[in-house]
Amino acid sequence: MKIVFYGAGNMASAIFIGMIENRVVEPSDIYLTSRSMQEKIMFFKEKLGVNVSYDDQELLKDADYVILASKPQSFPAVAERIRPYLEPKTKVVSVMAGTQIKTIRRELKTENPIARIMPNTNAMVRHSVNGISYSENFTDRDELIELMESFGTTVTVGEDEMHNITAATGSGSAFLYYIYEMYAESLMELGFDEEEAMFLTRNLVIGAGKMVEDSELSFSDLRKNITSKHGTTEAGLNALDGEGLKKILITTLNAAASRSEELSQDEEE
Repeated sequence: MKIVFYGAGNMASAIFIGMIENRVVEPSDIYLTSRSMQEKIMFFKEKLGVNVSYDDQELLKDADYVILASKPQSFPAVAERIRPYLEPKTKVVSVMAGTQIKTIRRELKTENPIARIMPNTNAMVRHSVNGISYSENFTDRDELIELMESFGTTVTVGEDEMHNITAATGSGSAFLYYIYEMYAESLMELGFDEEEAMFLTRNLVIGAGKMVEDSELSFSDLRKNITSKHGTTEAGLNALDGEGLKKILITTLNAAASRSEELSQDEEE
């Protein structure tokens, strides 16, 4: 198999590292190119044994997949590199937020099968949640799903749902990290020093995550199991409700989904 990555940022590297570590591909199957991240891709070549090239004809010759992992605003320039050498057998897979299949097809001037995926950086620990949508002519989907599930779970959605998937899972880890960050800072306000606050928060997150993983109980039931009437936990939860936590989270997700839609609209103008 030959998988070519145009771009080597955090999302792309999480994907190919997950594939390699889960042994669904060999390092020699992975080809990287990025004119803006030359030092980084050379690091991956030395560390992982992947291939690096800037010769687009060489890169795309006999490629099974080309992964579009550049920034959306850089895609027109990337498309110019790919367009002359893209072979009919090559499947095009995009991880670019907000970039629609019709935009990819227009820029590449191709009828090749195209899929959009929205993974997250949890791919590095094989726990990504991957939203995926396909062009109508992307008929051989099992192989791509197998590749994606080497580093997480996959949810197939219509392309019109990709904005919401981007907000919910593509950006979701960052939202949770920010909550953990604020929790640690709040512990410091209580009087813990920075090291203690980070230690307590980190282990609290790990333990709660393990409870979610190992238990068949809902989030609500897990919460209720440690909430005594008129107790300390109930007092804290009431404060969260009073500050409008749910409303804040809804606003957060809507903002991310709206930005994804804006990126799509910018491409069409």
